[in-house]
Amino acid sequence: MVLLRVKRELKEFVVETKTSVSVDQLCTEVGELHNLMLSAERLAGQINQLAKHGPMRKQAGCDDATGELIDPMKEKAENPHYDPLGYRIGKPPAPEAAKVLERTADECRAAVDVKQAERKIVISRSKIEEAIQNIRGAVLIAYPMNLPEYDIIRVILEGKDNIKAACPQDAVDPKDCVLWFARKKLDRKEKLSKYCGKNEKMFLKVRLQTKNQKMPQREARLDKDAQTKMMQYWHRKNEEDKRLKEEADDDDYLNSEWANPKAYKSALNGMAGLKFR
Repeated sequence: MVLLRVKRELKEFVVETKTSVSVDQLCTEVGELHNLMLSAERLAGQINQLAKHGPMRKQAGCDDATGELIDPMKEKAENPHYDPLGYRIGKPPAPEAAKVLERTADECRAAVDVKQAERKIVISRSKIEEAIQNIRGAVLIAYPMNLPEYDIIRVILEGKDNIKAACPQDAVDPKDCVLWFARKKLDRKEKLSKYCGKNEKMFLKVRLQTKNQKMPQREARLDKDAQTKMMQYWHRKNEEDKRLKEEADDDDYLNSEWANPKAYKSALNGMAGLKFR
């Protein structure tokens, strides 16, 4: 099986495929998986807000019953669970149910964690869907009568969320998204083996782009960890040089080669440049 490390903006994940697969099928599967990861990450963030501040309002900053604007200072003083953004009503579920919501949100976020790509762990669509189903069960435990129809959590769980409208910069259209490998756009009409051969034990780095995007920029030769270590090394070296200059004596020049009074004699004897240990 061929491992593909797919990168798009700040998202990275590893998928498993075969060289005999068509590029069209591969692009569709990768695009759908990428959008599913975005939805799962967005759902996890909303679940944390649900556990803290309760369900959403019909309109942010307005009372659901009267439709009037809410005084934020007054509500903040009266309600300890007040939502500072004004999107939620400020009535969280019971503490036990809130813990279950937060736990399932953490599990969902871990299922799409970018760090898995660094460890070459294959992202599984079934695991992401299982994490979403766990969130669905936790929501029903906290709210047996379900959330309001306008709550974004219910919209996502029912599959009615438009991820392209919610994340226009990150989401892609699985039908026309493209993959780039070795600075070449993979043609959807070809097979993957045309670009990487038929060896099934390969690890390839590809970039996921929309149809209208240009060729992605070449990645840096050094990764972030190597760059950080280099910066730390040069910083320590510069600090050491500064310390040595400050501690240097006024007659430090006497240790230089040109200040050696026996240099001429050593040159005549053929001993110049020799060092003894």
